[in-house]
Amino acid sequence: MKMGVMGAGAVGGYFGGLLAKSGVDVRFLVRPARAAQLQKEGFSVRSVHGDFSIDPVVTTSIADMEDVDVLLLAVKNYHLTNALPDLKALAKKGVVLLPLLNGVRHMDELMNAVDPGHLLGGSCYIEVTLDERGHVVQTSDIRDLVFGPLRGAQTVREDLPDLLLRLQDVFTNAGFPGLLHQEIMREMWKKYVFLCAFSGVTASTRAPIGVTASTPATRNLYQGMVEELLAVAKARQIGLTDHMVDVMMQRLDQIDPNMTSSLHRDLAKGLPLEVDSLQGALIDMAREEGIATPWHQAVYAVLAPYRMGARFAAE
Repeated sequence: MKMGVMGAGAVGGYFGGLLAKSGVDVRFLVRPARAAQLQKEGFSVRSVHGDFSIDPVVTTSIADMEDVDVLLLAVKNYHLTNALPDLKALAKKGVVLLPLLNGVRHMDELMNAVDPGHLLGGSCYIEVTLDERGHVVQTSDIRDLVFGPLRGAQTVREDLPDLLLRLQDVFTNAGFPGLLHQEIMREMWKKYVFLCAFSGVTASTRAPIGVTASTPATRNLYQGMVEELLAVAKARQIGLTDHMVDVMMQRLDQIDPNMTSSLHRDLAKGLPLEVDSLQGALIDMAREEGIATPWHQAVYAVLAPYRMGARFAAE
């Protein structure tokens, strides 16, 4: 199976790097600046699961992705709109897109551009970042990737079940859990509920999750965000239950207290933030359903001044 990775940042670099290390034919589509950095610094991964380096196949041309079987889409949400024309063209050539973006709202854009036979749902659970040299740094045990077909996909592509099983084998052979789910949107929402609340509190407090877990007022903020997320999921008939509030609060006490979010790390680095596609998207979806979101409104208000990036954000 030929694999493509759009974006060799932290997420794309980690999973794509493992795939290449296992012998899979992988190509990385990157911007010119990232290509130059990789040429100068090399492609290395430091991970709690073992360090490694590869000599990646890197390109800056979308044409080099036209014959891959599956493309891992690992760009930031704020780059998706500009990438849509190329993604639509690749899908028409038979490429199956597997997005690993944060949140759920991006699926609306993708489903409007690509038929369900060439689009999967997907999410990943991983704490990973790039260091100052552009090397991938993965710092916690968890590194799960979940994926699956969209509803109605098999009616337009009969060979999709076989492709999904082959893809699962590829992920397993690469050494990370690639979990195939038939109700992938529900799984994506599970991750979204966790990530939206987790990233919101870590970024707004400028502190790892242990600060939230040990501070009663901030625990209330976290729980309030979870309750708002589940209210919107219920209105959209995603299939999550109110019991997930208890599950999420228990999980809060089980997480490594030093763990933080990419939103918090990007804030500290002065990079653009995905606040519009995480907390902002929840506010928009809730408004459509007539649901109040005071907790999300507060977090969004705190982070919105830095949404385009600002070095002084964490000072």
